[in-house]
Amino acid sequence: MDPFTRALLSFLETSIGNANLSPEQREQAAYIKASFPVHGNSYRLMAQIAALFNGQVLIHPSHRGNGLKEGGQMPVCRDAKYLQAIVNDYHVTPTISDFEGHPIELMSILEPDIEAMVEGAERFKFHQALLKMEKKANEDLARYTKKYGYHFILRAGLKQYYLTKTVAENINFLRQDPRGDQSRMEAQKICYEAMDDHPHLSDREKTILVQATNCVPEDAHQFWSWIEKSRVSYDAMKASISLMNRPR
Repeated sequence: MDPFTRALLSFLETSIGNANLSPEQREQAAYIKASFPVHGNSYRLMAQIAALFNGQVLIHPSHRGNGLKEGGQMPVCRDAKYLQAIVNDYHVTPTISDFEGHPIELMSILEPDIEAMVEGAERFKFHQALLKMEKKANEDLARYTKKYGYHFILRAGLKQYYLTKTVAENINFLRQDPRGDQSRMEAQKICYEAMDDHPHLSDREKTILVQATNCVPEDAHQFWSWIEKSRVSYDAMKASISLMNRPR
């Protein structure tokens, strides 16, 4: 472990025992310290500490218990066999955390190769963005669970959606060119929003987008391919919600 990370963990230990901090802050400091051996990422550790002292909430409630309150009356129970068929069709493999309804942590599905595309201060900002998106993801999951009941496809889908959204907004897949970083990010934003609105873009539509954004076709197709393969559970979640929203 590097000296800087040791210093951060020592700071957390001091915060946990600091009677001048609120009980909630001390509890969250303990949570951050306990979670570090699980993820082992110093940038996430820095982002969590910054969030803690900016007043953000980092401990999100479990979701599965909330979805069990209404029992068999909930849509996830009513449509259980159809939801399982969707899961099978999309070849979704849920994790233990998905089954148990743990709070969403986007770091759990972040690919090392993707994280490695940013360094230093930019990686720290990226992890700050991940924490903010985790809050939104857990709020959405709580809302869906209240409406439909808890099902692992809701957690798995939101996890993928918010991770890919955060990556698309903070990490550029398009190679550098004379237009500068801002133009590259704007071009990628157009490519992302097009696929977000229409997940199954045709080859002709992709060609038009490449020409409109003036980016290298290989880069744009690499970006779209990553989005497609990283959103299988999200697509299954959308199909599941559409099923549960059908008029009866």
